[in-house]
Amino acid sequence: MRKVVLWLVIMVFALSVSIAFAQEDPLAYYQQAKINWKAYEGTTITIGLNKHPFTESLRPLLPIFEQLTGIQVAYVILPEEEFFEKLLVDLSSGGGIFDAYMTSPMYEWRYQYAGWIEDLNKYWNDPNLTDQEWYDRDDFYEKPLRANMWDGTIGGGLGEGRWNGIPVMVEFYCQAYRNDLREKWGLTVPQTYPDLLDTLTKAAELGKQEKPQVYGVANRGIRSWSTVHSGYFTAFSTYGQKDLTPAPDLTASINTPQAKEITQIWIDILQKAGPPGWPNYTWYDAKQNFAAGRFYEITDCDFFAATYENPAQSVIAGNVGYALPPAAPDGSIVSNMWTWSLGISSLSRYKEAAWLFLLWATAPQTMLDGTLKYDNFNPTRKSVWEHPGVVEKSMEWGTKPGEYREIVDAMYAKYGDIQWTPNPDVTTVGDYWCEALHEAYEGKKTVDQALDDAAAKINEFMAKWKK
Repeated sequence: MRKVVLWLVIMVFALSVSIAFAQEDPLAYYQQAKINWKAYEGTTITIGLNKHPFTESLRPLLPIFEQLTGIQVAYVILPEEEFFEKLLVDLSSGGGIFDAYMTSPMYEWRYQYAGWIEDLNKYWNDPNLTDQEWYDRDDFYEKPLRANMWDGTIGGGLGEGRWNGIPVMVEFYCQAYRNDLREKWGLTVPQTYPDLLDTLTKAAELGKQEKPQVYGVANRGIRSWSTVHSGYFTAFSTYGQKDLTPAPDLTASINTPQAKEITQIWIDILQKAGPPGWPNYTWYDAKQNFAAGRFYEITDCDFFAATYENPAQSVIAGNVGYALPPAAPDGSIVSNMWTWSLGISSLSRYKEAAWLFLLWATAPQTMLDGTLKYDNFNPTRKSVWEHPGVVEKSMEWGTKPGEYREIVDAMYAKYGDIQWTPNPDVTTVGDYWCEALHEAYEGKKTVDQALDDAAAKINEFMAKWKK
């Protein structure tokens, strides 16, 4: 009898292990696709990656892809500015080190024009490489997917023609603030940009009494177009302004009266409430120091919330409020948008293997694992953002349940989109623009002078695109 019981115990244990293994088989989901994942077994591909939360969510999942395909993945991870410089050298020199790389629409416009990035449509439409039904491209949110398509028209054509990259995350720009300090100091959440200036100036003064000192606002400031891109361009666009007039004119319009008005407010905020050394601040610095409790507010990426709300990375977890960007005098609100994507280098010798990597990395299960387990926010697939586990994970972020999620949903539906005018030299336009912000901040020029001078430089540089 004891032998029978022992045998039954062994069988039940073996069955439970078998069921658990079947449930946890990391390859099972992908093997449902009508794809020969092993077609390029033995290949090694190299991926260029920016130092970013998405990258940290991808790295622990790579062994699944390698086991699934037999393709080995090498990768290079660099801080953002260095990453783009290294990638540009590789592409422009014809080096072909990277088979696939992280990219974004504003860079893709340059890469497409130069012939450095593959049109993904040909891989998507190859039934030997893609199971379209299994992959479910319609699951992506329209804005980030469309943003990675461009027909090459200078000044237009976004969302049409070539497909350059698959979006792996998306960010909009909002207010995040210390709700505990807001209550302690009796402050209100700013509804307009003059309100923002007033509130942050007060916060900076009150913060001097804290130990350690709390500064008013964290904003990126390095001498790069990326400094223009986030909170500042969101404010600029909210005031109804554009970087360039429509094609075929393509004249800089960063120095209109309304542009100068909002820029002056922005510079005042930086001077009165920003940190010492703002011109050297990266987005890494802004995010980490806000999470460390050194700032009252940050007007930057909404997805930073995943860091702020993680007690292992943040001392302010549970004490952060989130709000839409302030409104313009007419009540309108606009946010710029950025989406990191994965693209394939036209110089790659292993383009098909790289495509399999893109399919796997952006499949629903991979994106869900990256979001649930490793905080890849904001996901670009609807099924992931609406997954019960992701809803539960993000529902409590903010001063009330659902506050953060409501902001992201509003950005997708109404407020957020790419505000840059499509052209291959958009980053140079942004660099000239950022130089003007630095000159005004440092007192070398007035806001009017700085923007007028930057507009003249932009017009001279962009003349080659006018017909």
